[in-house]
Amino acid sequence: MNTTRRQFISRTGTAMAGIGVGLSLAPRIYAQSKGANDRVVMGLIGCGGMGRENMKHFLDLGVPIAAICDVDDKHLDRAQKEITDKGQPAPKRYKDFRKLLEQKDINAVIIGTPDHWHAIPFIAACEAGKDIYCEKPISHSFVEAKAMLSAARHFKPVVQVGTWQRSMNHFQKAIEFVQSGKMGTVNICRAWITGQDKSMGHQTPQAVPSGLDYDMWLGPAPKRPYQSIRCHYTWRWFYDYGGGLMTDWGVHMIDIVLLAMQQDPTRVATTGGKFTMDDDRDTPDTMQAIYQFPKFTMNWEYRFNNQRGVDGGRNHGSEFIGSKGTLIVDREGYQFFPNGDPKAVEEPPKLERTESTHWQNFLDCVKSREVARSGIESMAKTTMLCHLGNISYECGKTVQWDAAKQDITNHGDVKHCISYEREYRHPWKLKMYKA
Repeated sequence: MNTTRRQFISRTGTAMAGIGVGLSLAPRIYAQSKGANDRVVMGLIGCGGMGRENMKHFLDLGVPIAAICDVDDKHLDRAQKEITDKGQPAPKRYKDFRKLLEQKDINAVIIGTPDHWHAIPFIAACEAGKDIYCEKPISHSFVEAKAMLSAARHFKPVVQVGTWQRSMNHFQKAIEFVQSGKMGTVNICRAWITGQDKSMGHQTPQAVPSGLDYDMWLGPAPKRPYQSIRCHYTWRWFYDYGGGLMTDWGVHMIDIVLLAMQQDPTRVATTGGKFTMDDDRDTPDTMQAIYQFPKFTMNWEYRFNNQRGVDGGRNHGSEFIGSKGTLIVDREGYQFFPNGDPKAVEEPPKLERTESTHWQNFLDCVKSREVARSGIESMAKTTMLCHLGNISYECGKTVQWDAAKQDITNHGDVKHCISYEREYRHPWKLKMYKA
């Protein structure tokens, strides 16, 4: 049953109450045989960097890739070569994801498109009865996240989101340590990413390259003159298509804090701006967001002009400051520093991504129909809370959050924020399903 956006937001508030970000992170034994995976046939929607990266993991697990879809012929060519190099037959090729979803032999899809092209294919895949591996963040806007969650509840596909840190052993152990009580009372958390990026410069409109369907690439986003810096990787620095580092890395590092602390924020205040980059991007190059939780505060930070991390070394991570010590975790491992002792207690080695446990977990859940490790319920919430930070920045005000209704209470301040909601360009529409 379809309904309007505004009706959907009001009607689903109560249904969303009580959704937690917690999930079982206990280790599982995964089936590794190629034969066990032969029953899952996949299609790839979006053959750019992360789309092909995810496809490679499934290829390594012996999964047939029966079809690929992209608006750029060069991306299609690269993906096809990687598939045939693995000894698989050439896949069917499409430029319209709807044609791929009509293919009956495909029972699961990878959505590796830019953020602004997640919601429509995701909901269409739900309607087509496909299971979904979706790149993070799940959505381009807050309202899209609600729409995707509602569609998943209605059609009940298995969904795995690409927050693969959840499948790394040392992140799981760090979360368990925080929850063990050995740190005492944790009252401050931090999450961050730093780097030294180069300016993209300023571009005048250009001719669209041959082989690229730019109108389809834009899809529901506003019509803009073509610039190469708006496409492919650097699209994420434009609010038309992405949410900057807040939704790129925040959805990873903030997610770890949410999993460990198991609380809902009450308000978010964000500051930042373009202070170091003289180029065409419209997302900030510097941001700090303060999330107020009932029993702690969290600071999210990113910047482009200095790679030095908050502890002097790590350029990304999540930090928990407790009455008995401090724990810091990143993709290399974690360390716990007891109060009064500068020496770390332990730092286990990282679990290499090449082991493909996150992707194998999806395949296992497709067969068992269990909830995947980065399932839609918890990842919708993490994504929404990241959008809150961007919304606060866009409107220049503190955003008030109602955890019971899972919505922003000061709607009048945020209604024009692209990170909250926007009208789609004709003919695209965002479908809303009753859960």
